[in-house]
Amino acid sequence: MIDLKGIKKIYANGDIQVAALNGVNLHVGSNEFVAIMGPSGSGKSTMMNILGCLDTPSEGEYCLDGTDVAKASGDELAVIRNRKIGFVFQGFNLLARTTAIENVELPLLYAGVGSKERRARAITALESVGLGNRIHHRPKELSGGQQQRVAIARALVSSPSIILADEPTGNLDSRSSEEVMAIFQRLHAAGNTIVIVTHEPEIAEFTQRIVRFRDGHIEKDEIVENQRKAQAQVLEEGAAK
Repeated sequence: MIDLKGIKKIYANGDIQVAALNGVNLHVGSNEFVAIMGPSGSGKSTMMNILGCLDTPSEGEYCLDGTDVAKASGDELAVIRNRKIGFVFQGFNLLARTTAIENVELPLLYAGVGSKERRARAITALESVGLGNRIHHRPKELSGGQQQRVAIARALVSSPSIILADEPTGNLDSRSSEEVMAIFQRLHAAGNTIVIVTHEPEIAEFTQRIVRFRDGHIEKDEIVENQRKAQAQVLEEGAAK
């Protein structure tokens, strides 16, 4: 699904060049659930931007679901982002004046999907995260955990090749965080490929594999031996809110 070879990202600061990533090799297979971790300045955020086609590497090769994206143009990257990648952000990034269903419909609107199909797919996505009874609520009428579940539904609605989540529990309390991770674990069990960036070790333990960055390199790439399982009743209770 993801194949990176010799990825470098170099930023110029006056006459000084800073390597945010320095020769990274990474493979993520289909239906993997991976956490990316590392201290501030380690390169993990730059890596997420490259994985999400929000930025391009200075050097190296990046193949996403069979497509060479390392040298794609801006317009080509926009199409790839819309068709192949579902994003979930720490700050939810929902439009405040629109309802949950309208927020979820947005990727399909940009893709030119007709209104009837768009509405049906958005409802299905919201039902899949336990918010079928909240489709007409605006973000201010939802809890933080519910807003993040709307964001997950929006990420899912286009049936992307991969879901990328940047600190998806960073603004949530422990209960809402577990609800979100329960949803991610269920999506993974259904066949989705998921990569999250997190600074929280306990959140990373919900995944299958942890890739640790330091100083622009992968310091460690390890399987989670004792994967935490989010409690099923937490998801059910969250869905009933």
